[in-house]
Amino acid sequence: MFAWKLIREIRFKQFVDLLFFFFKHPIFTVLSILATLKTLKIAQQKFPNIHGNDNKANAFRHALWNALIARNCFKSDKDLEKVIAWTKEITDWHEEVFINEALARAMDLHNNVIGRAVFKQHSSITEKELIVKLEEMMQESIWVNSLKEIDYHPEKMVYINKD
Repeated sequence: MFAWKLIREIRFKQFVDLLFFFFKHPIFTVLSILATLKTLKIAQQKFPNIHGNDNKANAFRHALWNALIARNCFKSDKDLEKVIAWTKEITDWHEEVFINEALARAMDLHNNVIGRAVFKQHSSITEKELIVKLEEMMQESIWVNSLKEIDYHPEKMVYINKD
């Protein structure tokens, strides 16, 4: 299973960091893990075996992941700024732990921002509506081939592989 593979790749320091997150906010940590598993399930259903290829499906998955973490945590704590800050902290941690090459990492971080922004703007919509919104945005995502190009598209999802 994909989740087990990720867990096995975590080094001791990163595991300690994850424990820190848990003790810092146990409810948010559990809700984030549940949102992560749901995101992987949705991405696999919609884009079987291709959502990890730095393509449009990957852009969607990262945006959805952030939106679902924020949505889950918002059910527990109605402080939207706190929820968005948590979502950024935990997903930035993930990007630090599971390092990609520079362009792929920048793409992931950018699409994470998009997901948080969409949730922040649409925090009252249903999960299904959120998914539809992100799918629509994915269709308008922009292909980029440099770090500088990502900055030109602050409100659009971006991707680097055209498959």
